[in-house]
Amino acid sequence: MENRLPLRTSLPFVAGVAYGALLAGPGSLPSWPVAFPSWPAPTGYLSLAALLLVAVCLGLLVRSRRSERVLIPLMLLAVGLFCYCARAADIYQPPRLSRLGFLATRLGRLIDEAGFGDPRSAPLLRALMTGERSGLDRETVSAFRLSGASHLLALSGLHMGIIAALIRGLLSILGRSRAAELARAAMLVGFCLVYTLACGASPSLVRALLFILLGQAAALSPGRRSSPADRLCIAATIQLALDPLSIGSLAFQLSYLAMIGVVFIAPRLEAWYPSTPASARFDPLRRIWQAASLAIACQLTTAPLVWLRFGSFPHYFLLTNLLAMPVCELLLPLAILTLALGSPALLVRATDRLAGLLLAILDIISGL
Repeated sequence: MENRLPLRTSLPFVAGVAYGALLAGPGSLPSWPVAFPSWPAPTGYLSLAALLLVAVCLGLLVRSRRSERVLIPLMLLAVGLFCYCARAADIYQPPRLSRLGFLATRLGRLIDEAGFGDPRSAPLLRALMTGERSGLDRETVSAFRLSGASHLLALSGLHMGIIAALIRGLLSILGRSRAAELARAAMLVGFCLVYTLACGASPSLVRALLFILLGQAAALSPGRRSSPADRLCIAATIQLALDPLSIGSLAFQLSYLAMIGVVFIAPRLEAWYPSTPASARFDPLRRIWQAASLAIACQLTTAPLVWLRFGSFPHYFLLTNLLAMPVCELLLPLAILTLALGSPALLVRATDRLAGLLLAILDIISGL
């Protein structure tokens, strides 16, 4: 039987944080003069109510465990509500990790000094690798937006996944011993942590970092099952426990909505493809359908929020993901390799051509 514990514990906590974000707006309740007098309204009322609810649930659980299926989720909802109120009142501050911004600045300088022939290549690579978009011209930004490829410019799990796959491949030379696996996991997580801090630790990058951390922990724990749904729930709980206010970030919302589509919808769409002995070995059409399934699943979960926030919908998102995504997945590792080897002329030209191809695809799709 599948373990539903992460889902049962994460959803109530996340719901409590979201409930606090909805209720704790300025002026929604009068100030509370007795409990938590320094907290801005209405967090005093909400915090006291949350603590009382936790106490009641604990008392009932001590007396009888018959209703634990109801009491435990209710208690976790109250804990999430209290966490949000504490953070909103500045009683609790999330850990302030040093942002290694100078590394991103240094990487941007390396990109500028690589000598790309196309003037649009360096700004594009800075945006894709460091999140710094100030060098992009209006036409390029418009092409990304109209073609539905804006997510490529937002550092997220896609970028982290590509980088992690490259690092994992390079570290495969360490072998398959237990010591090699531990060293590989430590170096992979360490590099991803440094990259996250260097690029500003956006909510989407933090989510991707937590996914990698949880995935490596599961891989190093033989006999313990860890599904993507489990990692999604645990990552959301950890991230909101560290900084409950991040639930109001559009990057956080889109990142987790996209992952909900990837985890729960994409596998069902992929299962529609007929399974044959040939497709089990190698089937290009199956690969295309897998990419399409991911794109459709992400759009199904993120499109309502995008429409509410921006009033638009990318009509050619499927074409964009089928054509632009593979190019981007090749461009990033090639650019990293080019910079790591000191920008040899051959690799610089290849990176320049691939960046130009990506821009050309987006220009064509945005003009449809």
